[in-house]
Amino acid sequence: MEEVDSLLKNRVFDFSKLIDYGFQEKVDYLEYQKIILEKFKLIVNISKKQKLSYQVIDQNTKEEYLPLKVVTINGDFVGKVRENTLKIIKDIINKCSNKDVYKSNQTKEIIKYVKEKYHEEPEYLWNDENAVFRHQENKKWYGVLMPITKDKLGFKEKNLVEIIDLKIDPDKINKIVNNKNYFRGYHMNKKYWLTILLDGNVDIKDIYKLIDESYSIKNK
Repeated sequence: MEEVDSLLKNRVFDFSKLIDYGFQEKVDYLEYQKIILEKFKLIVNISKKQKLSYQVIDQNTKEEYLPLKVVTINGDFVGKVRENTLKIIKDIINKCSNKDVYKSNQTKEIIKYVKEKYHEEPEYLWNDENAVFRHQENKKWYGVLMPITKDKLGFKEKNLVEIIDLKIDPDKINKIVNNKNYFRGYHMNKKYWLTILLDGNVDIKDIYKLIDESYSIKNK
């Protein structure tokens, strides 16, 4: 189903979540089975290479219910089978996978750092590639990840880059902005937010310190 391909775009499965969901580990893939409409068995396989495949087996004939995957075959009954199949696959994707839209090594390291230290993951609030980190208690943001074209930071180049916005003390922002690696907040209040270009030219440990500072400010 085309809907499945669309749902899988920029998603990466978390195998521990799949196990918790009910998947059984096989040699080189994980398998999940579910009875739908009493007559059919849905089998979902996810390979160790992140490939999802599925079959709906007619329990009477023990054969795959092929009309499900033939787009030209319609009707109320086939529609119900498709609807139930898609509902379960959607649930698996939503509960057992994470978005994987960022390519920069530093962005990935930041996501890992925040998850390990603050037990929080980026939230995609706008159904696009922009994500926020926010404290789970007061729901305030302390970081924003965005892919943008480099010209938006004042460069001539228009290639895609990744940035993080962090809330920092205004006096500190004034001291470190150099319009090369550090910028006044992109799409944020420029007095209180700092933008860092995640191209490897800022030491990741320095970024971690600024994340901690931003987190601390958000919790005052």
